[in-house]
This record gives sequence, structure tokens and C-alpha cells, in this order.
Amino acid sequence: MTHSLEPAIGPGRRYRDRLYTLSIIVTGRCNAACTYCHYYLSHDRKSYSYDISDELFETYLSFINLWKQEVGGILSYRFSGGDPAVLGDRLFELANIADRKTGIRPFVLTAGKKMDAEWVSKARASALSHVTVSIENPVRPDKGAPNPFKVVRSIARFDSVALPIIPGVCVVPNDCFKHLYEICRWFYEELGAIPSIAEANYGAYCSPTEQEWQELGDNLSRVIGDFLRKTPLSLFGSVAPELTFGGRDAYICDLDLENSYRMTSENVPSKVSQVLKRLTETNYPQLGCASSTCPWWESCENTKWYWQGDAKNPRDVKVSDYCRLKRLLSDAFVRCTVDAKYPKTTSTFYEGASSNKLQLKRIPVVSVRS
Repeated sequence: MTHSLEPAIGPGRRYRDRLYTLSIIVTGRCNAACTYCHYYLSHDRKSYSYDISDELFETYLSFINLWKQEVGGILSYRFSGGDPAVLGDRLFELANIADRKTGIRPFVLTAGKKMDAEWVSKARASALSHVTVSIENPVRPDKGAPNPFKVVRSIARFDSVALPIIPGVCVVPNDCFKHLYEICRWFYEELGAIPSIAEANYGAYCSPTEQEWQELGDNLSRVIGDFLRKTPLSLFGSVAPELTFGGRDAYICDLDLENSYRMTSENVPSKVSQVLKRLTETNYPQLGCASSTCPWWESCENTKWYWQGDAKNPRDVKVSDYCRLKRLLSDAFVRCTVDAKYPKTTSTFYEGASSNKLQLKRIPVVSVRS
């Protein structure tokens, strides 16, 4: 049963447990310079080169406590940025304060450049539950990003039961779809695990070519076929979160440096419903697809906001690509786990709702290796 604050589900949809991750942006500083970084696409690097104030941090902790009481679902929260590791010892102090005041241990998202023996020792002694490390793809690392070979060696060296160090997100741009299997195999051989695979999205997004779609389809089948029974797979989680999160709906909400919700210690109680409404209606808007005969329609009620179009990519283009990628991925899972002869999807990829004038044409379905 949903909590009173949670949004109602659409007609014909099935309620799924919700996973909420509140992301406290603790700094606008970063010691990497990834060219596709979506944070610095929307934030001027110099203007945001400051850290969260003690007052705002305390306010956000109060907000987390209220969220915990008033919103259903599973709650976690993390420190993000920028890169929180640039805070030095203050990062661990914030973790200890947060754990003490919320009763929930935070985790941290980092690119791993500062992850040496001293840093890890201090992290283990703090209240951090774990460290998630974003990693570049090893075939063609971004020129401004940390060296993925060094980062992976650090993860392998420092991961422990006391402080799990988990491979986070690996961005695989379109022209590396042909290397997806190679990338995943390398990670598995080095770490025994595969990071969450993500497309280059936000302002860096461009539609795959037909050849890239074909390469992606071939590689998805190989990855799923070889690794699904060996390690958890998170492949393009913004497209098919139900596959990544075990049938649950996952939501990430940023509590940002600029305090865009205008929270204060006095008005926090009035902000939970406002933040939840913005999260579910603006950050994860309804797709509005009326194609209920699609086998994946039930898990397509909402999309992450950037799939609804951006400054460089019209909505019809991105929704079409979203739908194609979701079908490609979902069909590949079925072929690899249930029916090797599962047929290609031939219906329209996106059918706008009656109140939505958007109609996308039929586009070729990429065949995948069975």
C-alpha cells in the first residue's frame, strides 16, 4: 500500500516498491575534468567551487529524518558532488554527524582519485557504510577523467567487509557499444563484478547510428548470456530500472548546494511533499505511452527527466531512442534467460496518449544474438 504522500499509480499499472536515494551535494569542487560531466554542464565550475555550509547540512539531515517518517519505500542517502573526497577529513566528520542524527549510515560517490591507504583507513573508521566509485571505460577513457586502470587497482586493493568499495557507474558512449562485452569482461576479470553501465546522456547525448544499435544488441546478448549468472548486472539502469533494482522503482533526488528548495530549519516540515511532488512529476515524469500491448508497457510509466528531451535533442528523438533501447535490452534478457527464440518486437515503439500529439513512426528492430 502506498503512503499518503506518495503519488498514485496510473490506470492499469502495478504498484512497485520504491527505492529513494537522497543525494546531498556536499561540494561543487572536483579533482577530475570529465568532458561529458552533466554537473558542470549546468553549473559553472568556478562559481560552484565551494562546499556545503554546516547550517545547510544540518537542515538536510532534518529533512531526511522527516522523509523517513512520512514517505514509504526504502530510503538511503549519499554524499555527492563534485567529488566529496576533496573535502578531506571533513567528509568523515559529516558522515559521523549524519549517522548520529538520522540513524542511517550514508555512503559516498567518488571518482576515486584520492582513494589511497590513508583515505581508506579514515573512511573505515567513520560512519560511511560504503564507497561507490565511478569508473571510466577502459577502452577509451575520457581525457579528463581518472585513469580507470589505477582506480580499478585501488578498488581491488582496498575493498573489504569493513568498508565495501563498489564499482559504480561506467559511461559507455555510442562509439564504444561495439566494445561493451570487452569492457564488461575486463571489469569482471579484475574485480569479479561489473559496474553499472550507462549511456552518455544529458547534454552529451546523441542518437546511435543503425550500426551502433546493431553493435549494442550483439554485445548485450553476449554480456547477459555470459555474466548474468555470475554477477549482478545493471545495464542502462535509467532505461530499465526494473531489471537493475529487482522490480522496484528507483528515484534519486538531489539536495543541492544552492538549496533550490529554499529549506530552512523552520520550514523543513512543509518541504517533504513539495520535494516528493517535484521528484515524481518533474524529475521522473510520466511517459504517456498508450501502447498497452507492448510487453514492457507496465514498467514504462515514468522516465528520468532527460529522456523527455533536452536543449540539443527534441523529445520525439529521445523518447524514440529510450523506447528502442528498453525493448532491445528487455528482449535480450528474455532471449538469454527464458526463450532463445523470443521474437522481435514489430509494433510501434511509442504510441502517444490520446491527449498527446506525439506519434513516433515504426523503426527497425535490432536483432540480437540468441
